[in-house]
Amino acid sequence: MSRSLASAVLIALVVLVVLPRPATADRLVKGRSLVEIGVSGYRAQLVGPAVVVPRDERGEVGVHAAYYRFLSDHWTFGLAGGYHLAQEKLESGTGTGTLKAHSYSLRVGGDRFAFIDDDVALYAGPGVIYSRGSEKVEATGTGTTEGPDATEVGLNGRIGMYARLRKGVALFGHIGQVLSRSSAEDAGVKRSWWSSTHEGSVGLAFDF
Repeated sequence: MSRSLASAVLIALVVLVVLPRPATADRLVKGRSLVEIGVSGYRAQLVGPAVVVPRDERGEVGVHAAYYRFLSDHWTFGLAGGYHLAQEKLESGTGTGTLKAHSYSLRVGGDRFAFIDDDVALYAGPGVIYSRGSEKVEATGTGTTEGPDATEVGLNGRIGMYARLRKGVALFGHIGQVLSRSSAEDAGVKRSWWSSTHEGSVGLAFDF
């Protein structure tokens, strides 16, 4: 190695040691908070208008928001909610129509974080979920027909990943399973059923 090249390498090493490095965020620990905002998918338990289908399970897309607080260096607890929509075009020999559905959900629960390093973690945890929604059909010739509100209460288990982009901001994503009991009442007829469905969300998490 020539003297000039050796000098250049030495200078480069000195510069790397002396220059200040970008500040890295500390690991999330007890007392810290997380706010999540993102998009989500949900399999809603609904009851449609009797002229179409008495009971329905419909895939919806929507928005997700949550707040969690670290009760320890690994466990969080908080509240999450979502609002979801679905729409389906109907066509037949007698006309056209549109089936529209909407629902909202609330989850109370927590997660256990397993940190790979200060900026990346896997998490999983249990929760209790409540959801309420309805659907309607708008058809040519027959007008609008609405189904009753359906209520879903169940257990939710999920697994996800947290990956920090920079100080205070991270990507998050999770998938979960919902084991629930749903019910609805229409024209004096009460319905109730068990179901097993899935849900998930992805977006940005802000810590402070």
